[in-house]
Amino acid sequence: MKALRKLIFTEFLLFVRAPESVFFVPGLPLLLVIVFGTILNPAGTPEELRGPLLSYFPAMVLVLTLAIMSILIMPSTLAGYREKGILRRLATTPTRPAMVLVAQLVVSGGMALATLLLVTLVGHFAFDWSLPAHLGAVAVAFVLGVLALLALGLLVAAVSRTGNAATGIGLFVFFPSLFLSGVALPTEAMSPELARISQFTPLGATMQGLRDAWGGTFPEQGHLLALVLITVVCGAGAIKLFRWE
Repeated sequence: MKALRKLIFTEFLLFVRAPESVFFVPGLPLLLVIVFGTILNPAGTPEELRGPLLSYFPAMVLVLTLAIMSILIMPSTLAGYREKGILRRLATTPTRPAMVLVAQLVVSGGMALATLLLVTLVGHFAFDWSLPAHLGAVAVAFVLGVLALLALGLLVAAVSRTGNAATGIGLFVFFPSLFLSGVALPTEAMSPELARISQFTPLGATMQGLRDAWGGTFPEQGHLLALVLITVVCGAGAIKLFRWE
């Protein structure tokens, strides 16, 4: 346990020292909250739009940040460790290579939680965004969404031989997901058929679950089951395909 704690601390230091990591977490969510908070004036928004907008923006910022961290940053880091032989060298020490994976998940989960608190508190106190109306539902949707996206990121890392390959595969997954999930384009602006399909993608199920919870209703069972299924399938695939060297 002592070695794992040291490894988690080391991975955290590496994360915060990387300029791209600091920009995307917490820099990007803070920037988006400021931009959208400045544009959106809750007091001047028509009542029929106020609720949907104030549930969309916090969920959008959260899911976008989680997707960048899980699908782009983490796979590139793990594949880079494999490419440079770091995992192979760790295998000769008491620190097992599997501990690096655990440390990455702990650091990513911790940064995800920090992002949730940042978006909620800055949005509320600086721009009068509504606080989550159903805290328990937010916790459920957030945890399941984080697990599903991290599992997806591990699968990307598992099939990537190098850090550059992980970045390329991650981008190939990332950009279509943004437009098919209700993140870049709200589901209200989609056709009914596409909107329905989008809610069962990894990003879409997370997005819809957080929007529902922010608005005061518990996420639909189908969205939560989709996240559990994605976690199991992607996690199992990552375990089967992952190679330490």
